[in-house]
Amino acid sequence: MSSTTLPSFSQLRAFVALCDHQHFGEAATALGVSQPSLSQAITALEKRVDGELVERTTRRVLVTPLGQALLPYAREAVLAAESFNEAVTNQGAALAGTLRLGVIPTLAPYLVPLVLDGLDRELPLLHPELREMVTGDLLDLLTQGRLDAAIISTDVDLRRSTAIHMYDEPLIALVPVGHPWAGRDDVVPAELDGQRLLLLDEGNCLRDQTLALCQRYGANPPAAVATTLSTVVQMVSNGAGVTVIPEGAVRLLSGRGYAIVRFAAPVPTRPIGLVHRSSSSRGADFTRLAEILTGLARRAGLPGAAAPPPRGR
Repeated sequence: MSSTTLPSFSQLRAFVALCDHQHFGEAATALGVSQPSLSQAITALEKRVDGELVERTTRRVLVTPLGQALLPYAREAVLAAESFNEAVTNQGAALAGTLRLGVIPTLAPYLVPLVLDGLDRELPLLHPELREMVTGDLLDLLTQGRLDAAIISTDVDLRRSTAIHMYDEPLIALVPVGHPWAGRDDVVPAELDGQRLLLLDEGNCLRDQTLALCQRYGANPPAAVATTLSTVVQMVSNGAGVTVIPEGAVRLLSGRGYAIVRFAAPVPTRPIGLVHRSSSSRGADFTRLAEILTGLARRAGLPGAAAPPPRGR
């Protein structure tokens, strides 16, 4: 090392932002600084570690092996400093101000309207900024500090995030009208093995949850056909196969080319929860937010969100 002095917060923040955006202009814009200032911070940090952290190219930035090795420590330091500022800022102002909130695409169409309308009543000082993305991208942004929280199906690797359970949403199947299963409410998940499954593209958690219901899909491999549920539903209506969807999405369906099929008990579900960075100082706030969101879903009658029955004496 060329120096025993500690790197500054601005240097570490500049390095993390540059690694995230891999572009000097985009990173500078995200930080609200000029490109020369960003470049100077990176150069100073490289002198501090006595090595090159990034390779400058004409279009993008490539992170060097040294940069890759040091990035996790820089990110932890930046997030810790931001958590400190967050704790100071939010003293006495719980659940107020801007909240960057992510939602997965298979939940957003019927949950986001409830969130926007309900939070305006329940938490009038809170201003949610919503991002709809697949689970992996949401967790990446959460880890990077570019989201505050996200509503996802929590049966995934949460990385450095903490999940607050909200409710378990039932899954159902859609089949073409005239299919032998039409009207059944006792389908066993293993029966999916003999069907042509229509799935969402890779990266969508509903795809993985559907495949987890099957036991022998290798002999009749599923087809990943679309990025949205609406397209998959249209394919079912056209007789292309069957699919599995969250029951909450039923209220969004239109058309007559499909039939709803329900699974036998125990009904397969997906766990819905609010996730936040484990290092966040706002754990109590997010717990309260999850409770409010669950209440909104319950009052709207979303499947699975109903309050559990009281325990017997």
